[in-house]
Amino acid sequence: MSVKLKPGDVIGIISPSAPISAFCPKRLKRGLKYLESMGYKILKGENITKVDEFTAGTIEERVEDLHSMFANPKVKAIIATIGGYNANDLLDKLDYEMISKNNKKILIGYSDVTILLHALYKKSGVRGIMGPMILPQFAEFPKMQKFTETSFLYVTANLGTGETYKLPVSKEFTEEMLLWDKEDDRPRKMEANKGWDIINHGEAHGILIPANLNTMTKLIGTEYMLDLENAILFLEDDSEESAATIQRMLQQLKQAGHLDKIKGIVFGRFQKDSDITREQINKILSNMFGKIEFPVIANVDFGHTDPMLSLPLGNDVFVNTKERKIEIEL
Repeated sequence: MSVKLKPGDVIGIISPSAPISAFCPKRLKRGLKYLESMGYKILKGENITKVDEFTAGTIEERVEDLHSMFANPKVKAIIATIGGYNANDLLDKLDYEMISKNNKKILIGYSDVTILLHALYKKSGVRGIMGPMILPQFAEFPKMQKFTETSFLYVTANLGTGETYKLPVSKEFTEEMLLWDKEDDRPRKMEANKGWDIINHGEAHGILIPANLNTMTKLIGTEYMLDLENAILFLEDDSEESAATIQRMLQQLKQAGHLDKIKGIVFGRFQKDSDITREQINKILSNMFGKIEFPVIANVDFGHTDPMLSLPLGNDVFVNTKERKIEIEL
């Protein structure tokens, strides 16, 4: 099913998790303006700047915005303003039958938005992309990072066509944090990217399942958890995690039976505060699996650093570590 985006298409904007948009109006405006400069039309959800304690509006308001985007035939894609917490509030309130009838749209986001990507893919067949969001990426000063933009445009323009996308490697990256609407008036400091870390060699074909690891574990035991048989997991997490917590969460997935038939793991770039090394990743997986029988790559361009790739959920993916190659069939 081709759901590709083209200039002139309408993109809906939602805030399913944290209420950061309400506190960073300049940043929000800049991100939306940049998305429009790329040739798209914008439709803002009625509640994207609402605040209800620690969420972007009540559960009902967040559900209303998501439903309205799927019910509107003009909307071709939906992008979250930001992640955070509590998108799982929405899961048992969504009309999956209605969404299934209007599922020729792309849902885009990462981090806590993993909850919606996975649930809507499983229950309604919605095509999801772990990719850039309005506040963190489209609103970058002075403009969206070229690597991120190029990946976003290529993937969204070709999704469903069968085109092969060979993942590129960025030359530089940043994880510098500037206070939005206060300090984000200069480019962030970039540093050289050393490239991918090959943790375990191998070659595999599988199904691309991208996820924030912490968020995905919240789906274990629910009807929204995806079948990970033949999956190549693309896992990311933020600076609050460590080697200890990564192992704990992977063990939870393994003990629940979800890692028995995976074909590989690709880790996004961990932030320095996580203090996670390639040696620790190897140790974690050795602790869990003994001899690792599948390819493992780390330090790939996605997660809570920039720039970032756009990674489509459910697509066929091929990994060859000897050739340092990851190819996605769009």
